[in-house]
Amino acid sequence: MDLPKRKKASLVRIIAALTVFLVQIVFLIYALYSLNVFALSAYIVFQGISAVTAMRIVSNQSNPSYKIAWIVLILSIPFLGLLFYIMWGRGRNPNNTKRRIAQLSTMTVPLYKRFKDVEESILKEYPSQSRVTKFLLESGFPVYNNTETVYFSEGDKFYEAMLEEVKKAEKFIFLEFFIISKGHMWDTLLEVLKEKVSKGVEVRLVYDDFGCISTLPKKYYLELRKHGIKAVVFNPIKPLINNFYMNYRNHQKICVIDGNTAFTGGINIADEYINRVEAYGHWKDSGIMLKGEGVWSLTVMFLQIWSYAAAKSYPADCDYTKFKPTYIHNSGIIHKGYVQPFSDGPLNNPNNPAEFSYMQMINTARRYIYITTPYLILDNEMVTSLRLAAQSGIDVRIITPGIPDKKYVFAVTRTFYGVLLETGVKIYEYVPGFIHSKNVVCDDETAIVGTINMDFRSFYLHFENGVWLCGTDSVFDIKKDFLETLDMCREITYEEWKKRPLYYRFIQSILHVFAPML
Repeated sequence: MDLPKRKKASLVRIIAALTVFLVQIVFLIYALYSLNVFALSAYIVFQGISAVTAMRIVSNQSNPSYKIAWIVLILSIPFLGLLFYIMWGRGRNPNNTKRRIAQLSTMTVPLYKRFKDVEESILKEYPSQSRVTKFLLESGFPVYNNTETVYFSEGDKFYEAMLEEVKKAEKFIFLEFFIISKGHMWDTLLEVLKEKVSKGVEVRLVYDDFGCISTLPKKYYLELRKHGIKAVVFNPIKPLINNFYMNYRNHQKICVIDGNTAFTGGINIADEYINRVEAYGHWKDSGIMLKGEGVWSLTVMFLQIWSYAAAKSYPADCDYTKFKPTYIHNSGIIHKGYVQPFSDGPLNNPNNPAEFSYMQMINTARRYIYITTPYLILDNEMVTSLRLAAQSGIDVRIITPGIPDKKYVFAVTRTFYGVLLETGVKIYEYVPGFIHSKNVVCDDETAIVGTINMDFRSFYLHFENGVWLCGTDSVFDIKKDFLETLDMCREITYEEWKKRPLYYRFIQSILHVFAPML
């Protein structure tokens, strides 16, 4: 049965924001020309400033690939490149974001209670995974047992389960998504939320303004508040040249019900994610449900973002512990394996739990590591880890989309194929459509499911979250899903990759340089 096409995105807010932004840029350029800023003497001065800036970039702690992209831009376009770097490239967060998130991190770190008996147990049972779990522990994220995990290999299965759990809510529902789009998925969920509010259940919602710029009206949260839903927007878009941030977005996806059940993964609230409408062929996504002690970490992650986004709209929570799970540690509830939820964001740079967790899994793999990702835009360290694993006899396989959602990003993704293929990494493209799953599974022991793409934005510029799994039954479900998906993929060979048309190679070479900015 043919699915209806996804509705065209509303461009009203995008066009309005870009218009205001471009008017400012044009005015600035005109003012500079009027002042003869491009005269020879000024040109020499700005070249000198650009050179000094380039040297400062080289000496900072940001990723080398990110440095190179900005240095090329600054030296290629002497004044505008420098201006763009000052506005967007310094790797600094908006001051308010940086200050507030840092304060909230200090407040929430003590809420993560570590269980020494669980830590000793996982190290004894899975000594080969000590590097990964110890790294996450040192990053501040506890490891839990007594947590049930259920893996969902498709968005519709994930949504059905989440909706059923939301219907069971008795105390509170926390929702946090990058994208919300009006349609069957959101409309159905919204009706349930309204009903729950009428019965005294507290409902909180955070959505990202940039993620929803083409799917929701401006200040949509005000409409939701009329129904009793506590809704806030993360990092509102402001089309000013010094504050037009496409970075520092909240890409986390979390749903927590009563503190005992949580969902996370790649699925946003839009009909294409459950294949109710067609966007880019079949939309392949995944997610995971947690029940038990491990839910607490996802609750804290939500509350941290909520406290930042809701600071001007709702009073701060004085007692987070009222949202804790009712599961009691060592209560006799037994679930196989361990879970270690974690989050990441630009404030963690250069110590990135998301990227480093991936690298730890790759570097400690003994037999295989299988990865699904919609984007493959890697830094040198990640490329080296993947190449080294393949050269050491590890079965390294990566699935990327067959039908991309962003053609220019897909062109960049394909530039990384060659350096991986030549060392034995196997790469496949998902023929039926777009794969949006963000999974890693390794050696029948561990896996990560979450919101993290294998690209610069997820590793360095956005707020993300994931769940590291060890010894759970869901690890085998993730592997099974990967192998079944592999049957619907086309393997890319190194010989095929080398036969790309000359014009395509030229475009890719340019995009590759600026990949960290995409």
